[in-house]
Amino acid sequence: MEAVVRKVQQRVRKAREEMERWDDLNSSLLSQFSNAAAIIARLPVLGDAKNYGVLRCVPNIREDLLGKQMESLELIFVSMREMLVEFSGIARGLSKVLRDSNQMVRGGSALTAKQLQLQVGILPTIADCLDGLQKLSDMHQAEYAVKSSIISLLTWKSSSGDLAAMRQLIIDQPNIPKDEVQSIFDIIFADEIC
Repeated sequence: MEAVVRKVQQRVRKAREEMERWDDLNSSLLSQFSNAAAIIARLPVLGDAKNYGVLRCVPNIREDLLGKQMESLELIFVSMREMLVEFSGIARGLSKVLRDSNQMVRGGSALTAKQLQLQVGILPTIADCLDGLQKLSDMHQAEYAVKSSIISLLTWKSSSGDLAAMRQLIIDQPNIPKDEVQSIFDIIFADEIC
């Protein structure tokens, strides 16, 4: 029983590493989103000829500036879509860790429901580990869906109110409550905390 718990804990450690990569990626996404929002906010100002004053005498200044900003915005959009691919990979990786752990526990040793609930010392039960992995996987799948929706809705026509709401969702990551994640890790790694 202890050996099975240790194997599942090892898989959870791998999941935790992926979640750390997720957090780093989220910081990058937030930075790129902020850059995109700044450009989107500038576009109306750059599009208005009266804002150029004496620079109006420079041929094509308005078109050139708008063109450069749109190019930069498109590069940011591409970068954010690439980040979404990485988020998706992490979410799929967490699902794979869960699937492999379930297969290892239920497929290989054919443990009974009672054995899954059996606690050895301060080690978590196998069921606690699998339930924790399930929650972590579900959280990240749901958060990936939110991020994907946000990025797909972001356009150069997005309003400042929409941008603020989208940015807040990226910051908050509402589907991944940090205290719940920590609680899951505290249960799974209870033997290491003591």
